[in-house]
Amino acid sequence: MGKGIRVIFLVIVAVVAAGLLWRHGPIAQPEGYHRFADTRTLYGIPNALNVLSNIPFLLVGWAGLSFLRRGPTRDPDGPFRPGAHTAFESLRERPAYVIFFAGVLLTAFGSSWYHLAPSTKRLFWDRLPMAIAFTALFAAMIAERISVYWSRMLLLPFVFAGVTSVVMWRLSEEGGAGDLRFYLFVQLFPMIALPLLMLLFAPRYSRGAELFVVVLVYAGAKALEHFDDRIWEATSHNVGGHALKHVAAALAIWFVLDMLKKRGRAPLPLAEALAAHAEDDAA
Repeated sequence: MGKGIRVIFLVIVAVVAAGLLWRHGPIAQPEGYHRFADTRTLYGIPNALNVLSNIPFLLVGWAGLSFLRRGPTRDPDGPFRPGAHTAFESLRERPAYVIFFAGVLLTAFGSSWYHLAPSTKRLFWDRLPMAIAFTALFAAMIAERISVYWSRMLLLPFVFAGVTSVVMWRLSEEGGAGDLRFYLFVQLFPMIALPLLMLLFAPRYSRGAELFVVVLVYAGAKALEHFDDRIWEATSHNVGGHALKHVAAALAIWFVLDMLKKRGRAPLPLAEALAAHAEDDAA
């Protein structure tokens, strides 16, 4: 199956997912969303663990940006430091990851602001950087699996769509008819599309399987969020599922950074490797 057919299949999946959400009708923000199990005040911080558990986002976001800033050392005797020059064949791929890790870092502030006093108005600042991060990561995966050119062409439109999805949700809330459909598509479709990209398109880099771990860990984070109350009860009121969700989601992002630090060029398929070896012998 040619690459064009596989791209069309991916587009069809996106259209079907969007169509199903549209057919579902408006999805309102659940009234009980802002009621979290753990509301303890610690050290003068309300909802302390839900606030402080955002620190891992700050750390991994900063670590990702620091890694991307690194270039080749000018000292030939200096220690080797992996950085953006080791993670990409072309630095044209770097902007998507810069936006991704910046979105993660800003999520630490937006989510903390929201959890200090949970409300729909504050939730906007929690969701906005997350939407930026999701769309930037999807653009990065397009570069690595399909085309660097199309990744660069789609990066800003994707990020704009992510921002728009949060703004449209907020405006719908102000209009008295809240609708999460566009935002849910922006958040969830990349998690569906990433495994499809990995199955349908050959990787340009090694360690691509780590992205499966990213998807699985993030799915686990969403499960922790869903079972917030039950985890609170199961841990004898020591920690709620939402705080653990923040830690698990940050761990998923750390796996992305770990992949960038350790990857190299993907090994050639056997047929191509044999052909290249034959050409070397002939030369």
